Amino acid sequence: MKEMDSEKKERREAQLAKKAETLKAYASDIKMKSKTELTIDGHPYVLVKNFKDGFQTDRLEQRFSQILTKYDYIVGDWGYDQLRLHGFYAKKAERGLPSQKIDQLDDYLYEYCNFGCAYFILQNLDVAKPSKPHRRNRGGHSGRSRQNKAGGNSQNKRKGTHFSGKNFEIRKRTPEIKQHVETITEKHSKKRHFTIRQKKNIRGNGNKNGKKNG
Repeated sequence: MKEMDSEKKERREAQLAKKAETLKAYASDIKMKSKTELTIDGHPYVLVKNFKDGFQTDRLEQRFSQILTKYDYIVGDWGYDQLRLHGFYAKKAERGLPSQKIDQLDDYLYEYCNFGCAYFILQNLDVAKPSKPHRRNRGGHSGRSRQNKAGGNSQNKRKGTHFSGKNFEIRKRTPEIKQHVETITEKHSKKRHFTIRQKKNIRGNGNKNGKKNG
């Protein structure tokens, strides 16, 4: 039993050491220039407020993320021995929702933080600006888009010719039907004409016989 416990203890220590190495490899680099001035990964920050000594560089190095560089202020609060970081925009900033502005910090602390918890506020002096969408150049992407449009038009034209061919076949069939109908009507008309001629011939023979009798 003692051997098993010692093996588990060694494995646990090895896992913790590996985790510490991983955190250290991905941790940010914080350098203090003064009590309130510092740099995080080379970017300047100012410690605006440090309530109940909530600012701890070693824990901040482990928790900091590059996503936070887009905010004007970074707030770190403590709960259950865990540091939580949250970004806020400046009061007059055009970005973000009203709840994401620094003037709403009291509401955030009241709703989401433990009462009387330790926290700190960092002001970002080098805010990372969001990348603007690339505009299409006349000779670049626009050319490709034009080619795509041209290809689409050509495909539509091909589709159009395909349908027009079907219409053309239907138009060819209609004269054949008309010709067939005309031939039938001609046959009927000839038969009727033939019967009329027979009647005329009979009447003609009767008149001739009448003249002879007279």
